[in-house]
Amino acid sequence: MGSSGHRKKVKKTKSVWGRLIRRLRSVPELGMRRQLLLDRLHAMQPGDALSFFSEVVAGVTRRNAACLVALEAIHAAILQGQDQGPIYELLAEVYRLAREEENEGVARLLMIAKPKRGPVTPEAVPGDLEMSQLTLGVRKFLARGHDRTRLDRLLFDPDPCVVRNLLRNPRLTEQDVMRLAARRPTRTEIQKEIHKSRWGTRYRIRLALVCNPYTQTDLSLKLVGFLLHKDLRMVGHDGNLHELVREEARRMMKKRRAGKPEEEPEED
Repeated sequence: MGSSGHRKKVKKTKSVWGRLIRRLRSVPELGMRRQLLLDRLHAMQPGDALSFFSEVVAGVTRRNAACLVALEAIHAAILQGQDQGPIYELLAEVYRLAREEENEGVARLLMIAKPKRGPVTPEAVPGDLEMSQLTLGVRKFLARGHDRTRLDRLLFDPDPCVVRNLLRNPRLTEQDVMRLAARRPTRTEIQKEIHKSRWGTRYRIRLALVCNPYTQTDLSLKLVGFLLHKDLRMVGHDGNLHELVREEARRMMKKRRAGKPEEEPEED
């Protein structure tokens, strides 16, 4: 294929991915966007998936709003796809291709890595002494309740099932969830619950997760792309964080220096 034909093919591919990215943005709920993307991934070859992910990662570098929405859908699809054989195999092959082509943005999007600190056992997470005497069932029940004092004390609970109920409680505030996301030491299971919850799209919650060395590294790597330049600088120089997270923050900063001014983060 001549250079002209190659350019036409690349332009056509970008147009296809652009339509998919815009389609994802037009879907109102994350669960629906995730399912739409999973359906499309089932029909993709590894090279196509790599091309699509690369297009999204490039847009995220420019803080393109539609690409940030697509990135969120990719995260959700990866999380669910890890339990689905065909999708898991596709993602593994995309990761191999990304490493082979030295496509660091996509490789880190799909990377699985341990946190800088941990893993932490339930016994190692400081909890509320009185609440710890109660059974798990009682604590889960209280986490859905109205008592503000009890809710404050349950924020220290080491069990992700209790935390899941807390995160669904309408009486919880963003400040509460920030405290929860920033807690040290904490369990990776709790950080995952925060990310999966309705609070997981809030900018300050994402930042708190990235800045916690007990957050699993692969989750932090997926969230770095949402951060503003000033926070990327902070993460890139934070010696408490995993080197991979700091490297990704610095890589993102370098890419953005030549880009347009940043947009403010969008929140659902």
